[in-house]
Amino acid sequence: MYYGQFSKSVLNKFTGLDIVETFHSYENSIQRTSNDTIYINNVETDFKTIEEARTYIKTKQTSDNLEETVTQEVYEEITANRIANIIKEYHDIKVTDTLIESYVELASSNIFTIDPIVQDIRKLNKLDVVVEGKVHYELTDGSVVAINESTQELLNNLLQDQKEIIEYMREGKENFFHVLERIEEQ
Repeated sequence: MYYGQFSKSVLNKFTGLDIVETFHSYENSIQRTSNDTIYINNVETDFKTIEEARTYIKTKQTSDNLEETVTQEVYEEITANRIANIIKEYHDIKVTDTLIESYVELASSNIFTIDPIVQDIRKLNKLDVVVEGKVHYELTDGSVVAINESTQELLNNLLQDQKEIIEYMREGKENFFHVLERIEEQ
């Protein structure tokens, strides 16, 4: 038995499908079964041909890379001088390239923070404004939340020295909204 035959046999037993062809595209596996059903990473699709699946993966990969590249380029276009000035508004410290890079990385990650420097840097990026007057964050569980700027200011004031609460809020939207509800109760 050749390696190709062996791997196809193992894959058929593993998936329970009668896979006749397997291709790889951008770290994704595309399979075609004997009844011409197309799977991407062992998930059934509506594609009729392997070429349609390849085109879909290529388009998705290009789109994801483009979005990531544009976001990174926008933050890179913001001058280090401008970011240094923002940092100096809030702290009387020596601003280094490493500090600037750390703030740019934090701002581009969209992680929840009450740091006003990160918020000011994010305001410089017009692509970072999802809804006017709202600040959005991506949480650890993959959910996205958006809050009013006034709510953000309230959180900045209340949670200034509360790192545990901030970490708790970053975990997921249930935690995030739980803290907001508790604040409203006060």
